[in-house]
Amino acid sequence: MKEVTAAPVSENPDYHKNIRSETFSLIPRCTGTLADIGGGIGNTAARLKALGYAKRVGVVDLFQPPAGGPALDFSFGGDLEDQAFLNAVIAAEGPFDTILCFDVLEHLVDPWAVVARLHQGLKPGGVIVASLPNVRNYSVIVPLLLKNKWELQDSGILDRTHLRFFVRDSAIALLTSSGLVLEEVRANPNTGWKIRWFRRLTFGLMNNFFDNQYLIRVRRPSDEVPRPLSAQS
Repeated sequence: MKEVTAAPVSENPDYHKNIRSETFSLIPRCTGTLADIGGGIGNTAARLKALGYAKRVGVVDLFQPPAGGPALDFSFGGDLEDQAFLNAVIAAEGPFDTILCFDVLEHLVDPWAVVARLHQGLKPGGVIVASLPNVRNYSVIVPLLLKNKWELQDSGILDRTHLRFFVRDSAIALLTSSGLVLEEVRANPNTGWKIRWFRRLTFGLMNNFFDNQYLIRVRRPSDEVPRPLSAQS
């Protein structure tokens, strides 16, 4: 397993139009299909196709992207926790070489079940690349410990639509819970100059208090025997 540091998370309020270019070095190039789960209007998927990361790309989101947006090969709108819906997506467009789950799993009631379902939608050797916020971040811990405050926000780590909260180890545990193999973890850190100095003074021992988010890549074993979707719970 390799761990490095990625660029900071964008704070653009119109997030679903963003292109998650800071994740691209984690995404392998393939000649097959890429699905962006919770990918908004599809800007990230479309850019990845233009750059040659996949031959076919699409978005699966709660709301189907409007016509006239980025050029996608497929798009689906529906409840990501609806087993029949995900099965239909996989049957229609899968199995996938690459599945992206950027800032989506923490919004689900049972992200472990969704990861297991997406696992079965991967080709053997295919990957899931996901991002999850770090609730151990100092911006959450300091107000909680010193001010007895846990105030939900319109966006960020304490986004009021988050249903699940993760630290580094539990984020990894989620992505590997169905048997996917961990390949790489990256931190999206707070990069202010005061934080950089504090990291140096503490010899990196408290780095994860300043990590905003973790980017994680897991892979389906190439020798794993696929199971029919209908057999999954």
